[in-house]
Amino acid sequence: MDDLFKDNEEDQSISFLIERFNAMLKENGHYFFDVEEYEDLIDHYLAAGEMKKCSRVIGYALEQYPDHSGLVIRQAQVLVSSDKAEAALKILSRVEELEPNNSEIFITKGAIYSSMKRYNDAIREYHKAISDEEDLANIYSSIAFEYENLADYTNAIAYLKKALEIEPENESIIFELAFCYEITNQLEGSIEYFTEFTDKYPYSKFAWFNLGVALNSVELFEKAIEAFEFAIAIDPSFSSAYFNKANSLAGMQLFTHAIHAYRETFEYEDPEALTYYYIGECYEKLEEFDLALDNFRKSVTLDENLADAWIGMGVCYEEKGNIKSALRFIRRALEIDPDNPDYLATLALCQQHGGYMAEAAITYAKAVGINSLDAGTWLDFSGLFAELGNYDQALEVIDSALVSLPQKAALQYRKAACLFILGRTREASDMLEKALVLEKEGLEAMFEFAPVLRHNPYVSGIIDGFKNK
Repeated sequence: MDDLFKDNEEDQSISFLIERFNAMLKENGHYFFDVEEYEDLIDHYLAAGEMKKCSRVIGYALEQYPDHSGLVIRQAQVLVSSDKAEAALKILSRVEELEPNNSEIFITKGAIYSSMKRYNDAIREYHKAISDEEDLANIYSSIAFEYENLADYTNAIAYLKKALEIEPENESIIFELAFCYEITNQLEGSIEYFTEFTDKYPYSKFAWFNLGVALNSVELFEKAIEAFEFAIAIDPSFSSAYFNKANSLAGMQLFTHAIHAYRETFEYEDPEALTYYYIGECYEKLEEFDLALDNFRKSVTLDENLADAWIGMGVCYEEKGNIKSALRFIRRALEIDPDNPDYLATLALCQQHGGYMAEAAITYAKAVGINSLDAGTWLDFSGLFAELGNYDQALEVIDSALVSLPQKAALQYRKAACLFILGRTREASDMLEKALVLEKEGLEAMFEFAPVLRHNPYVSGIIDGFKNK
């Protein structure tokens, strides 16, 4: 209530100042305003983006108070907003000579250099302001952001930590630090830091949340759930914690529990397209395809450009045996993201299942042309030709795949199978031995592709010889 009265008083005060200043302009007179009143007027117009009025107020203000640093700093801010950064820097340099210990000058110069993408200069100016203990957390975080601009995340992390030592409950700094750890793939470092942080500040819901996110990323799902539950205990309306807890549960393949956690977010925020999508994905994993479709539809109703949800509908219709509908929805996703290799691979597989073999071959070729490092798509592509009995073409596809993925055991097993079927026994034996050295677990997939090889004497002999080595 006190804050409400304070806001009303401030609104009335600024309204009075605006009326008084406008009256002065209308009368072409000169009213007296003290420095703080001028600063309030300037800040109001700066926030509103009304630069002409702002400049006019500054002109009158500097007539009365020509050497006042606060007014000159605001003049510089207006110049920057008018794309006159160099002029702003010259003005600030003159004021700096008069007030060499005024941290606000350095902070303003730092922000200007940052806007000019002169990040090292910005860092230098922010360092000059470090003596200002009242604004130290903001200064440290500003330095960190400039290091981020330079992609120097090591220094960015160091300064964000310094800022958090001063303001441990600063949400934006916590999330920025978590981002720096994530973008540099320092997930173990993130876990270590936020574990220590939550020991020191056990009621920081944002720290628990980001600890959970980091644990999720390394698939420590049970520990992640514990972290999210701590965040929820601190703030039962923390919808993002419920959402990420649901992601952990889905990662553990506890899809029914995950659905419940996703739905809990709806109690604290409006339903989002992505949440409905993940619920649909859980139902798809549970093979409850009608419920999955219902949630995917809700997802695209909220966001028709969420391509994954259209793909989800396509996959569900294919599982239900409705290939025509499946193809329609998968193509809808590709209208949104036409060069997505995963979507193309899904379309190709659906075309193959529908008997559209020529179209599937073209789609597979496009998918591997965009992403040649997806072994699964190469295997499906070769499987298409194997289904047609064209093992020469299947072998050609695998040879192309091995150019990009020469040490992929699954591809080597597939090549060995094709060579055995084509009667090229010596080459097949060599390839099978190479595959066995890399990864013996791939044998079963080879037998599923070519069951006839399960009792092939050459194959059995190679396997037995390998076991005896």
